[in-house]
Amino acid sequence: MNSKIEEIDSIFSGIWSTRKKMECGDLFLNSNLLDDVFFNKLTNITCISESMITDTIDEFKKYNSKVFVYSLNYSELDKFLLEKNFTHYDTQHVLKKNSYSSTKNDLEKISPTKSMIWANIFCNSYDCMDWLETVNSIVKNSTSQIEYYVDTTHSACMALIEKSSILGLYCLGTLPEKRKQGLASLLIDFASWKVKQEKLDFLMLETYEKDDLLKFYEKLGFENLYHKTVYTI
Repeated sequence: MNSKIEEIDSIFSGIWSTRKKMECGDLFLNSNLLDDVFFNKLTNITCISESMITDTIDEFKKYNSKVFVYSLNYSELDKFLLEKNFTHYDTQHVLKKNSYSSTKNDLEKISPTKSMIWANIFCNSYDCMDWLETVNSIVKNSTSQIEYYVDTTHSACMALIEKSSILGLYCLGTLPEKRKQGLASLLIDFASWKVKQEKLDFLMLETYEKDDLLKFYEKLGFENLYHKTVYTI
């Protein structure tokens, strides 16, 4: 199951960033979304390779960007990175929701011609308005692979991608002035309704420990499946 979830993560990351196969891992970089821990990373690592880590650092240095390396239940890699002066940056938790919503909430599905609506909500929600044109271009060109949704008041957004009967929820965001009004829950309910409607196995999402949202997701019925340790240097 973990490998199927990681495949979804790689597909989504590869749409938003450029994917480069390394010696025994995958490097994702988007020079227009620099210093972002999700869109710029070395992940799916299956061996200990000093040359690969060096090459990864060199790739990040080209753009003067922070280096992020993900370790999934790989103690030898953890030890190796720490010996190479990497430090723990964050922990990414992978969550699963088994319960379903029986009600279909009214959301707006984004078409290529309306990509700027989604991009504007996302960039305002994540305080990254300098990304607006890049995000708009990504959304406009990927609606055949990813489903993008906003609520009817254009205050919250999310992205959904399905693979191997698992629905991945990404980029969940709410405008700062519209938070704590149930909009994120409304979008999650729609996603869980979609899982039931399409007879998928479950809904998954990822959250970072620094964002302090684990309790919020647990209240909505998510359980922690596993985690990835994120290192930087």
